[in-house]
Amino acid sequence: MHRARFVILAVLLGGIAPTGAMAAGRVCDAVWHDATRGRDVPVRIRMPEGKERAPLILFSHGLGGSLDGGTLWARAWADAGFVVVHLQHPGSDRSILQSGDGGRRSRLGMLRQMRNGGGDLGAALRAAMTPEQLDARVRDVKFVLDEIPRHPREGRCALSRADLAHVGMSGHSFGAHTTQALAGQTFSRTTTDTAEPRISASIAFSPSPPSMGSDAQAMANVHKPFFSISGTEDTTPAAAGVSAADRERPFRAMPPGDKYLLVLAGATHADFSGNAGGMRQQGPDEHVRRAVIDTTIAFWRWALMGDRTAKSMLDDPGALQARVGGGDRLERK
Repeated sequence: MHRARFVILAVLLGGIAPTGAMAAGRVCDAVWHDATRGRDVPVRIRMPEGKERAPLILFSHGLGGSLDGGTLWARAWADAGFVVVHLQHPGSDRSILQSGDGGRRSRLGMLRQMRNGGGDLGAALRAAMTPEQLDARVRDVKFVLDEIPRHPREGRCALSRADLAHVGMSGHSFGAHTTQALAGQTFSRTTTDTAEPRISASIAFSPSPPSMGSDAQAMANVHKPFFSISGTEDTTPAAAGVSAADRERPFRAMPPGDKYLLVLAGATHADFSGNAGGMRQQGPDEHVRRAVIDTTIAFWRWALMGDRTAKSMLDDPGALQARVGGGDRLERK
């Protein structure tokens, strides 16, 4: 039953949503240097087939992540005709998971530490979730947007194809927090103007509620299309005070108009990382994977390509019920 829920969307997309193995596209890694901050920003570029210009999507990993974050989603988006650039954020990336002797912690050891109160790992995670690190991430994204026109080609990837007039921003967990900031969420403790007018639309995987003050006030300036994605089991020890229900709060507080929320029954925080090699051995199940890929491609096609058919599918109540079932919810306002 789960696997069938999103079949209608894939059919209506005319076969654009990838249904089999991901197509082999060009993938290029690089490290770009921000001289103004003395900071290196690793990037991974995924190019769609063809030579024509294509909308650009950026992806920001979660706390302790890397360029591998968002791989499942980015492959599908590139297959669907988008240029995708992953960012890695020094200071809140996998470097914080290094053990004291410089070695890597095992997944099992990390999970045990987190369940038992965190210890040094918990302290490292909390130290990396600061307003200063959020500022650094926001600046990383702005820097990459500035830098792309200066790199018409990176290895075998022709970045000159990236259409900077149609830019999507996305991220998971702390990357979702970064996405919210760039979309216009306001914060009382950040030192930069976080909003980025060059971004046309955003997708936040496991969004975070405001930590203080009014939700409505924090979200009042989020006016462009925004898609929030979460699950009924979307919690993490790194944010112990945030419940799965709390992750719906940003959507509910945003001004109405072109806002969407997908909540998948049983989906966990790790399911949305897009990286099967992260804090768990396996990736999300087929239902979660298909649901996320199908709905996000429809959202990007509408928001970045002007595809009204994709928009009508997201908005049609009849198609809505056909696409989700059981405990799943897809809401709009």
